[in-house]
Amino acid sequence: MNVHELTSSTTLRHEEDENRDLVESFVRWSRENLLQLNVTKTKEMVVDFSNSKSPPSPVCISGKDVEIVPSYRFLGVQLDNKLEWSTNTDAVYKKAMSRLYFLRRLRSFSVCSRMLHMFYQSVMASTIFFL
Repeated sequence: MNVHELTSSTTLRHEEDENRDLVESFVRWSRENLLQLNVTKTKEMVVDFSNSKSPPSPVCISGKDVEIVPSYRFLGVQLDNKLEWSTNTDAVYKKAMSRLYFLRRLRSFSVCSRMLHMFYQSVMASTIFFL
């Protein structure tokens, strides 16, 4: 192990310890304010750009390990642990194609263009542009 790897490993361990301390502080605050955390619905997504192949140990809340996930949907945006947009783009594409099917079906029933435009604005555009 060279000096860079040793320093990187020590820094990573320090960051993990700091993260665990923050989680413990949040759990304590929640208890003090009579808020109950649902650990089964809690997810952990680790964003790590280091070359480390070893997965971090999961966060433990109330004696239960929090599930580590590679991606997570937050406020309608699909985030992944590499901070790439492909996961989100794929999800938006899939949703838009599903909505497009309904637009085509409406057109096949000879729905007037004004109604098709309203459907597009309310259902399609809101999906594509996050309105």
